[in-house]
Order: sequence, then structure tokens, then C-alpha cells
Amino acid sequence: MRLKRQMLLLALGMALSAPLSAAEPEVRPLEPRLDPQLLLGGIVTEKDVGLLFAHLRASLLAAAENREPPQSEELARRLEVMGAELRLRGIIAGLALSHAAERAARDAVRELNAPRSGD
Repeated sequence: MRLKRQMLLLALGMALSAPLSAAEPEVRPLEPRLDPQLLLGGIVTEKDVGLLFAHLRASLLAAAENREPPQSEELARRLEVMGAELRLRGIIAGLALSHAAERAARDAVRELNAPRSGD
């Protein structure tokens, strides 16, 4: 069950990262930009992809034979490592976004409280 949850989280992370690598939006000065390479780069290897698809093939064959899917300790281990790294990078990204939002809010308040030239 834990392996299924980890595979779902990995698939969800990969699906959500697709819009990040899409066409570059217009950059606004106060808008933070997160580089997908910084968030996801170096986490998933070609070997990990091979492990995942080998597990999927074995699971499909097991399902066709009405058996339980096999357990892949190596895939479970890699998912655990990837999950830990993604959590850490998520925390760092969250802190960066929080800092940018605070800076934007402070700038907006400063602009609202600035003395007006006609006063």
C-alpha cells in the first residue's frame, strides 16, 4: 500500500511539473520564478524510470493472472529517497515564495503609505 501511495505522489509531482516547463510566461518584477530544473532536476534517473516500468509490467502480468502485484524493494527504496528530496526542495521553494510574497506586500504597503505630491 505504501508503494502505491509513493508511486501516486511521484506521478502527481511529475504531472504538476509539466506546466512549469511549458512556455515561459511574461515575467513581472515582483513575481517569483521557480525553475523546474532546481525543483526536480537530478531526482529521477533513467534507472528509476526503468525500475518503475519494470514494476508496472510485472504488476500488469500479475493482474492478468489474478495474482497480487510483486513488491519491488529497490523501487520502494528509490521512492523513499525521492520523496525525502522532494519534501526538502518543497520546503525551500515554499520559503522562497513566502519571502517574495512578503517583499511584495511590504512594497505595496510602502506605496500606499507614501506621501502624495499634492498634499
